[in-house]
Amino acid sequence: MKNYIALTLFLLFSCTTFAQKADPDDPANIEKGKKLLQQVIEARGGATFLNFKTIESTGQWTPFEQGASTVPVRFEDYIVYPDKERTEFGKGKKKDRKINVNVGTTGWVYDGEAETLKDQTEKQIKDFQESRESDIDMVLRAAVQNKDAEVRFYGREETQPGERADVVMIKLKMTFYVMLDPYSKLPRTMTYEKAEEKGTARYEYRFHQYVPYDGVKFPNIVDLYRDGVQISRVNYQTIKLNGPIPETLFAKPANAKAIK
Repeated sequence: MKNYIALTLFLLFSCTTFAQKADPDDPANIEKGKKLLQQVIEARGGATFLNFKTIESTGQWTPFEQGASTVPVRFEDYIVYPDKERTEFGKGKKKDRKINVNVGTTGWVYDGEAETLKDQTEKQIKDFQESRESDIDMVLRAAVQNKDAEVRFYGREETQPGERADVVMIKLKMTFYVMLDPYSKLPRTMTYEKAEEKGTARYEYRFHQYVPYDGVKFPNIVDLYRDGVQISRVNYQTIKLNGPIPETLFAKPANAKAIK
């Protein structure tokens, strides 16, 4: 029954057929897309959203297996734009922690349970880069700041009887479709497709409970779906912008024993 209800809700809120699909090549829709994007930026925090340089966050990350939630894991995340990130999972003693660090095209991983410190594989680095490119903050900032970005009004999607939401298409390396809340103009969902070993997969982020942190509105809950099946949830507890983040956090230690 739960699976049936989940499928029904997914079809209701995430259908790919737009009730009113716009012509993406119509100059009027290009202009409308830019105006909607500006409304999104203002709703998120305007210039403050576009210009923060660092972000620190804590919360719970919950992986899902076959659409069912598993055990939540505490995390701490440190980002220095444009391409540095350190994510720590777990807490307490070193044996209970896992650390992923990326700097540009390099990265390393610490596994506390196995007490190993390794360089990331090419696949791990590629996965990180793709995850950054599909981050809603990166997508919206790039849509404004990247002169090669294409932004268009894509159409209106029915979210529930009597309610339709605007959809903005943002074309960067990948093409994203951002559905806006009709009232706040904050992103409600973002979908995109990615080629994988078994074919093309459709990913969808769903954003809930926006809360202002340091002048910028962030969703406190972010759900990620792959081909209609939920694969993770992030619950943020704290978010801090433009705080000092030491470079030592990103430097690879000499060995596993040197992890702090």
